[in-house]
Amino acid sequence: MGERLVSVGQRLRLGSAFPVLSQLPPGLAYAAATRVGLWSGQDLVNARTAVRNGYLRVWPEMASDPPLLDSWGRRYTDMLARETMDVFRMHRLDAGTIRRLIDVDDVSALAQAQQEGRGVILVMAHFSRLIMLLAALGMMGFRIGMLTMRVDSSNEALAPAMRRFLQMKIDRLRQVIRGNWICLGDNLRPMYTGLARGEVWVVLADAYMADFGEWREFPFLGGTLRLSGGIERIAARTGARMVYGAVNERGSRLVGDVRALPADPSAGLAAAVGELERDVRATPWQWWQWNILDYIWSSGAKV
Repeated sequence: MGERLVSVGQRLRLGSAFPVLSQLPPGLAYAAATRVGLWSGQDLVNARTAVRNGYLRVWPEMASDPPLLDSWGRRYTDMLARETMDVFRMHRLDAGTIRRLIDVDDVSALAQAQQEGRGVILVMAHFSRLIMLLAALGMMGFRIGMLTMRVDSSNEALAPAMRRFLQMKIDRLRQVIRGNWICLGDNLRPMYTGLARGEVWVVLADAYMADFGEWREFPFLGGTLRLSGGIERIAARTGARMVYGAVNERGSRLVGDVRALPADPSAGLAAAVGELERDVRATPWQWWQWNILDYIWSSGAKV
């Protein structure tokens, strides 16, 4: 019964409320999305409890400050609501309107990597409203391919409403970034071939699937973060450079940038994790992965 209720809540918000609210002027649309949110009732309690438990694993001392825990939990769910509104408004964006939402401070690392004539892996994480940086880069002329999880019926973990939303999200983003799209589990040849030709591909380093074939471990937030080693392997095989893309909410605006990483694939991935850690420590509520922390993080630093 609980799954049916979650599914109904998702269907109402993703199928009715957010599409209607997206017709409002931007300021009102995002304010309304924040107020309506992605969850309500027990679903909202469950979402914030999962995030709260993640915070407490990393910072157990926060147990003595319930108001701060509640504030971070609320800011987390509010941010995801605005990220959802980004999807519903994306088809309305152009080079002018997107500049009113996001400032992209520096993309020289990406441009310089491309000028070297090699492919570029744009390493990102599930942090803040990341698709807005990709959209901004697309409107600046960068063509970007992407590797994502499966969003078709083979991914049984997705409720139908969420599956339709994610398919729309990918379709609308592809219209802006204009690159190829493949899913985890697909033949990766198009990605290898594209990188060998000098293409840019975005990969989310902190994505999790239980059946990832190989893992790398990195010091992170006083413990150890476990990530797929696939990015490092792809970079080594294709000779692609890696850069790190980040976006942060600052008040009512977003700020994005692309940061240089070491040329060595192993050092590059380690440096990307360092960039993510810096951003998470600054604004913890913008990291999506608190609710799956048990799968990707363990206490005790890697030696």
